[in-house]
Amino acid sequence: MKEWTQHEARSKQTVEAEQFNAQHRSARSQLAALDRSQYPEGCLSQGMVVTNALHRVYSFVPIDTGVAGAEGEQTAYRATDANTLPYQFRGVTYQQFGSGWATAYETSLPDFKGGNLLTEWFGCAAIQAFWTDTVHGSYDSAGLRKGTPTERYLGLRILYNGTVVAERIGPAKPMDNFSITGAQQMPPGPVVLTLQFKPCAAGPDDPIVDAVTADHLLQAHLFSNRVVCVGRWR
Repeated sequence: MKEWTQHEARSKQTVEAEQFNAQHRSARSQLAALDRSQYPEGCLSQGMVVTNALHRVYSFVPIDTGVAGAEGEQTAYRATDANTLPYQFRGVTYQQFGSGWATAYETSLPDFKGGNLLTEWFGCAAIQAFWTDTVHGSYDSAGLRKGTPTERYLGLRILYNGTVVAERIGPAKPMDNFSITGAQQMPPGPVVLTLQFKPCAAGPDDPIVDAVTADHLLQAHLFSNRVVCVGRWR
């Protein structure tokens, strides 16, 4: 059924700014499916709409270790000897992680009917940011340090079926909370959701082991993570 568009006639103006957009939206809805705005008013009641007919919410705690009080804790690339140090998390270390993106969690979202998929990933992170004042270089004749500061942050990104939909520079403090949100139009079918993080590699003057015990030092750790996905279709 054609949905006619209306426009106000103006002098010395042949086309309105929204004329093409309105016409295009009307035609596009005919190609994809019958738009809800084209239904006669009152033809559908709440009792006639089945569950998940218009949208579906996926809410879960990722990275569940199964340990009481440790839900939402990142375990991928977790060093086995870091837990011997009482003052740090058991997490990613410089010896175990070089560079690049690491997958914190991956799952499949079932019964996705096709449409807009919005994902929010939020939680807390501990990173090796205590040495951001160190520099790459040496001291000059006046005793001042030369070089540039060592950047420390935890990159975050969200992927749908292997394609990046959102990416950001995340926490840049030793202990911080974070949130990253992304949305994308997706076709029908299960959607593989991938959550990834990227710690900074060790600088030339960064401490990487405990001077007394020789245990590896923490580089990054995720905990208390939550994920909410909302799939909306018409």
